[in-house]
Amino acid sequence: MKKASVFLFLIAALVSTFYGVRKHFSQITHRQIGKEEEIQKGLATFYPLLEDQMIVALVIAENVEKDVERNLRSLFDQTYPHVRILYIDNGSTDKTYEKAQQWVQDRGKQSAITFIKKEEKRPLLEILYEVIGGCDPHDVIALLDGKDWLSHENVFEHLNCAYANPDVWMTYSRFISHPDYKDVKGRVFSDAILKEKKLRKEVREELSPFLTFYAGFFQEIKLQDLLYQGSFIDEAWRLALELPLVEMGPEHVLFMDEVSYVKNEREKNFDHKLHLQKLAATQSHLRSQKVYPKLSTLKLRANFPKQHRYKSDVIVFSEDSPLHLYACLESIFLKVRDINEIYVLYKGSDQEFERAYLNLQNEFQNVQFLNVCDYPGNDFSSLITQVLSNRRHSSPYVMIGEDLMIFEESIRMHDCIEALEKTHADHFFLGVEEEVAPLPHAIAISPGIYAWQLGTEGSHKGFTLTLCRKSLFETLENTKDFPAFKQFWKGKLTPEAVALFFEEKKTLPMKFQTEASSAVKKKWGHQFIEGFKIDLPSLTCEMDEMEKGELPLIKREKKRITHKQE
Repeated sequence: MKKASVFLFLIAALVSTFYGVRKHFSQITHRQIGKEEEIQKGLATFYPLLEDQMIVALVIAENVEKDVERNLRSLFDQTYPHVRILYIDNGSTDKTYEKAQQWVQDRGKQSAITFIKKEEKRPLLEILYEVIGGCDPHDVIALLDGKDWLSHENVFEHLNCAYANPDVWMTYSRFISHPDYKDVKGRVFSDAILKEKKLRKEVREELSPFLTFYAGFFQEIKLQDLLYQGSFIDEAWRLALELPLVEMGPEHVLFMDEVSYVKNEREKNFDHKLHLQKLAATQSHLRSQKVYPKLSTLKLRANFPKQHRYKSDVIVFSEDSPLHLYACLESIFLKVRDINEIYVLYKGSDQEFERAYLNLQNEFQNVQFLNVCDYPGNDFSSLITQVLSNRRHSSPYVMIGEDLMIFEESIRMHDCIEALEKTHADHFFLGVEEEVAPLPHAIAISPGIYAWQLGTEGSHKGFTLTLCRKSLFETLENTKDFPAFKQFWKGKLTPEAVALFFEEKKTLPMKFQTEASSAVKKKWGHQFIEGFKIDLPSLTCEMDEMEKGELPLIKREKKRITHKQE
């Protein structure tokens, strides 16, 4: 009987909690929703709280020492307990950082907040990209300006209720202006504006100064769309943030019909003419960019377990150069890890070259050799399409280049692909012939890996050894031969595109200033048939001799070379 009473008590408590939270949540979301706002009706539907969200309050402060206390007090007065505060001082020249630390220390709250100090002012999107990129995708990010504050102590409680609905990926709300407290701003956007993606082209107002969103949602934004002319956007940074998020999830953006935020307009900064010009140019650039496609799902957990490793396929082009191809493949097998399948697309101009390539196949038996001449009409386009097609065990990435390149340093393709996944870039240049870091505006992505926006000069870069997404080659137009394929590849490089590269040079070109004559190529082919190979350790030391056409050769051992798998 006693057990039954306890059981009934627990049931009653659960029911009471359920309806209590439901009533509380309905009070903050209930409103007269018209037919033009059916999205909001669905997103405002109450869901039981199955788990509490981790809310990361991200405060960016700059010369706001007068408002430090109100800002921090509004955060520490929140009734919701699952909050992590990141307080970032962005190059303040006053006592903002010191006052914030002292206020927290005086109240013994050091464990609940992390302070980050930037000695020099940095673009806000650069800070957000760095900090949010390191957050768990399931964290809910709440953005606050250091001069502003939350309007009441239940803001985060309400957000936790809102994000209980799995269809909510982002919220915005009303706000009130300080010091007069007269103007309540912020409005709900109609379904038509959201679904038809009119925010970029037609609507000239921003959502709200108080945005919240899943960190994983922000991480879906392409790095290139946070940059303008090679640098992170500072002017119009909110627009750069809002546009891709709303376009990726138009049916997942909830309007919280409450005043959640106080925007401090006590000391308005007057914009200088130069700033206004930059602002107008940046806004024009953002509104002219391609609209983002909708996301079908939002990945809020890690895609793969920690032991999973990304792998890449490899395509090497070779024409009358078996000696160089052997060196290229040997260096790949020695220095490159996380390789899936290796393909060699080759073409020999006579029987002796054909014989040399057959000898190569015997020594690299787990490499797939495909002779362009075996295809009807030398159909290069069909051949490359077949190699790049998605098969059961193929990788969505491919390292592609000519055989006139060797690897000098070790490379893990997993690290390269991980950086591409993070930035949503399409190209990782592996065949950079000179040390290129630090470039102007180079962006650190991970240890030893940088990104940069190509610009006009970079977009004219010639074909080089590159790790690419295979999706770039879904339609191969006018690629009847290798030179045409090079042009097709080059056409995928736009001034706005971002490419990745290593800080330190990893490869060594085996090219000459003038192309080798057919007689020299025949001599090299004959030397390969006689059992010679290029001595890789000697290449770096004998570059001058190589420029003259003299390759450092040694006898090779007749053995099968297999790729080491990790």
